[in-house]
Amino acid sequence: MVNLTGKNVFAKVDMNSSFDEKTGYFRDIEKILQAVKTIKFAFEKGARSVIVASHQGDQGKNETLKNHVVAIKLHLPHVDIKFAGFRASSDITGMLGGNAVVILENTRSDEEEWNFTDVKETKMYRMIKQIPNLAFLKDDPASHRKELTTYHIPKMLHEEGCEVVAGPVLQEDIELAAKVTKILEETDSFAILGGKKLPDQLEILPQMLKKFPRMRAMLGGLFSVYVERAQGKNVGENEKLWKDEEKLLEAAKSMINEFNGRIMLPSDYCINNGFGCVCAPVSELANGKVIDIGPDTILKYMETISSAKNASILINGATGFYEAAPSINEPGMRGAAHVYSEAFDEKHGHIVMGFGGDSMVVFNRLGFKPHVNSSSGKAFFKRVIYGPYYGLEWLKK
Repeated sequence: MVNLTGKNVFAKVDMNSSFDEKTGYFRDIEKILQAVKTIKFAFEKGARSVIVASHQGDQGKNETLKNHVVAIKLHLPHVDIKFAGFRASSDITGMLGGNAVVILENTRSDEEEWNFTDVKETKMYRMIKQIPNLAFLKDDPASHRKELTTYHIPKMLHEEGCEVVAGPVLQEDIELAAKVTKILEETDSFAILGGKKLPDQLEILPQMLKKFPRMRAMLGGLFSVYVERAQGKNVGENEKLWKDEEKLLEAAKSMINEFNGRIMLPSDYCINNGFGCVCAPVSELANGKVIDIGPDTILKYMETISSAKNASILINGATGFYEAAPSINEPGMRGAAHVYSEAFDEKHGHIVMGFGGDSMVVFNRLGFKPHVNSSSGKAFFKRVIYGPYYGLEWLKK
């Protein structure tokens, strides 16, 4: 039973969300709504103040959380919400008070978040230790990232005897991972994977295929292009879209060799050749920038999905460059619109599961609601592969 009565709660959440600078709107606010849920949970359990910390964007990009604060205020209009404007500072104690919520700046705005030698010598740890009557609420599912505020500080505080508890979002993710594992063990399944986080996908997919022998994979997006590159295909300017590391190429080659026959790759793509979008077979990938999977591939994937009954379908990442698509009928969204529609068709009886922020953006644009979903991607898959408490064994104990 969680009791935070009178505590100043430091809540580590994950509200990393895609923000469109052109429109001034978030593409998806699922993670921000989860942070709102965390704040409400803390106050329901008796918290005096809540200090909210989250990362935003990739390392070194120094994106701000100002826009997130505006969104949170819309959903908590009667709460005193302050934007600290700093990541870590001794000024934090002066901002605490009855029912106050303090949103810190992006945790990744300082290199110490991923580059430090002693936890106790970091600015973030020293700030947290100044907070009187402290409790730490860990509510970011991404525990696989061994970053300072996400992993090392709550673990250190736990070892020091400070109260560290799992929040509602993390607890739901842990329980959901156990549920999904059981489903995958008992059903035929398909993993539809895209996106551009190559190290994550190349780590996760082989482990998933190994653990669940009834699973097959359909690749799209830059992930599929990279696998084509690993097999010796000339992908032209598309190589510029990722950092080409030899170890990743070797991992892709090894994956294809080990699971040949269980991994489906596109036979054609929609590419922009400088004059417009055209359909091209894999052999002509070098002639333009990949925008989406092509029509033959779309039909092949749809037929594969429709031929199965009562299967489980996992979706992570996008099959195309959805950010560039002005509508769901345009290249970039077209592959997802058709393939995902087949997956959601009720006549097949499939259980559709969506994971990660990009997947949720695409679902929202298409108007689909997965039967099972989590805003975390890699973190969730690791819980499925290695156990629900992966990376948090100390918290379980």
